[in-house]
Amino acid sequence: MPSGQEGLGKFHNLNKGKTMFMQRLITTLILAPLVLLAIFYAPSWILWGVVLVILLLAGMECFKLIPVDNLTVQACFLIFLLMCFWACGYFYPYWLSVGLLVWLLNGLAIVTYPRSQNYWGYPIVVAIASLILLPLFTQSLIQISFLQQGKELLVYLLFLIWASDIGAYLTGKQWGKHKLIPKVSPGKSWEGVTGGVILAMIVATLGYYYFIPYSIYIWFGLALSTVVISIFGDLFISILKRRCQLKDTGNIIPGHGGILDRLDSLIAALPWFYFGLTYIPLGI
Repeated sequence: MPSGQEGLGKFHNLNKGKTMFMQRLITTLILAPLVLLAIFYAPSWILWGVVLVILLLAGMECFKLIPVDNLTVQACFLIFLLMCFWACGYFYPYWLSVGLLVWLLNGLAIVTYPRSQNYWGYPIVVAIASLILLPLFTQSLIQISFLQQGKELLVYLLFLIWASDIGAYLTGKQWGKHKLIPKVSPGKSWEGVTGGVILAMIVATLGYYYFIPYSIYIWFGLALSTVVISIFGDLFISILKRRCQLKDTGNIIPGHGGILDRLDSLIAALPWFYFGLTYIPLGI
């Protein structure tokens, strides 16, 4: 039978979890309409401005993950980041190929952690990966917006990933017993992944009836693979935080931590989603 102190601890953790969830929910309810308004109604220069702000904020959070404290080195990193963003826009297909290869290597680093830190744990490696993946993420957002029905597809992707995150969070909190990769992220469970996938597939079903693609199999295959890759994005940032003994990459978003904490799934999902839209015959 648990002692009074243990019972009090469990009660405290339960209340803390509920408070954190309410913070996340309120923040999402505020940010989601703003994001939708920006996508559908804001002039293109505002979208570009928002993307650049996100890029720079994410780059600044990388200072903790590399880590680097020298102000001169930090300034040079941000300058290189902007140059890579520009280069990625001009050579996007090639940058996409390199970026997807980096994500494949990231996946190997995740499943072989902590042994992978023997080659992945160097600051220069983290810095180079950041200079490749952050520009690819932001340029992928812009590239998708240029596609036919691009704005609608962006909104669909956001809801797909949000559904996956929410489903995984709620299911994992309630029923999570079997850990996914405990050495990387002890809080994630197979039950949570299953709940996230189920809720995401409901969104994919709604998306199917909205976009009416030619192939139902390719549509749901792309949705499922995008959700799976988004999980690797989450786990990759978790590895970098664990490496530097960080709980969050920042505190800019109440209840969510930093920009990278909130966008970790999308950093991986957006490039793959663009690849699926343009190189796989969906027939939208």
